[in-house]
Amino acid sequence: MEKGSQEEKGLAVNRSRIRRGLVGAVSITTATLVIISLATMGREIPSALSRLSPLFLLAAVVLSLGRWMWSVIRMRILVGALGGHVPLSNLVKTVYGGYFTGMVTPWRAGGVTGEAVFLYQYGLGAGEAAAVVSFGACVSTLLLMFSFPLAIWLAQEHFRFSFTIRGFLFSALAVGSLFLALVLFSLLRPQAALDRVLLRLSPPFLRRRKGYRRFLDRLGEEVRSFSASLRRMVFLGKARLAGVTALTVLFWLTGFLAVPLALVGLGYGSYFWKAVVAQLVIQILMPFVPTPGGSGLGEVGFLYVYSRVLPDVGLAGLLTLIWRFIDFYLGILAGGAAFLLILRDVERRPRARREGEGITREDPASREGAFTREGGEGPTPLE
Repeated sequence: MEKGSQEEKGLAVNRSRIRRGLVGAVSITTATLVIISLATMGREIPSALSRLSPLFLLAAVVLSLGRWMWSVIRMRILVGALGGHVPLSNLVKTVYGGYFTGMVTPWRAGGVTGEAVFLYQYGLGAGEAAAVVSFGACVSTLLLMFSFPLAIWLAQEHFRFSFTIRGFLFSALAVGSLFLALVLFSLLRPQAALDRVLLRLSPPFLRRRKGYRRFLDRLGEEVRSFSASLRRMVFLGKARLAGVTALTVLFWLTGFLAVPLALVGLGYGSYFWKAVVAQLVIQILMPFVPTPGGSGLGEVGFLYVYSRVLPDVGLAGLLTLIWRFIDFYLGILAGGAAFLLILRDVERRPRARREGEGITREDPASREGAFTREGGEGPTPLE
């Protein structure tokens, strides 16, 4: 009970931080959009609005929100590779809940960490949850790195970027390379004893504390579990790896097409492919905006990029409003609903209670790979 109480207290703290991030992100975004609207309003806006096609706008909304379902299917494949079973409904909540936490945290850092925490709450080990999210992020990073030269070449063909934008793009490439190098190190050196290294480097007064040593032991176990889980996913098989890669491609393509479709709905279909290139640049830059959800700077950056693609800055301002509506405000609503459902699930049946009830994992080599209760009752999915 004490453990459960501590865990629930931690969730309350996180909930408070999420609330503050949400208020900050919405406030800054709304204020920035008002300023952009006042600064860019022109004659072209009423004309574009009069040609607006609700069908294309609806398609943009469906693509923007629906693209996360590709990530849900990918996550199901990766969880299954570890011999685990998390119900599809919980995976949907995990992915959309991670979308929400990413929107309300600086650098969108809460997205991947949120997904890992939610998977842990739904029954995966900490190392396994981190491995599932990291592997998916690795595939996305690899695809973006491979497409990076093409994006730069296409961007130079259609419009010119300032030195600052180019710096952000190449910084993204460097960070992606570092992330992949760390994951590769985990794959090649699964025996690396992080706990012993940290213990050796710790000051004497910490080394004497039993609680600290227990923490390092647990950390070492989870790191080794993380490395072992990554290795199992690497050897999924050609068909499943191809499926994971295809789902990641579909996720990114769907995201790239949402804003260009909205532009077609405004009557500017001739700029469709330029908008696709611009959206690729936006997707690379957004994780490097330090404000929650990219609020403030994200809107200004979007306006800057699209003002070099479209013939009128007023049209770029209008498209900025549409982009933030389908990507941010609707994402906050859909992801926030998933986040609240996750909190409800955790409060009804926290992980500490599951562990206390004796839930254990099957042998990872088992074909079913579900979570089961002690006593052999058979596969019982964690709800």
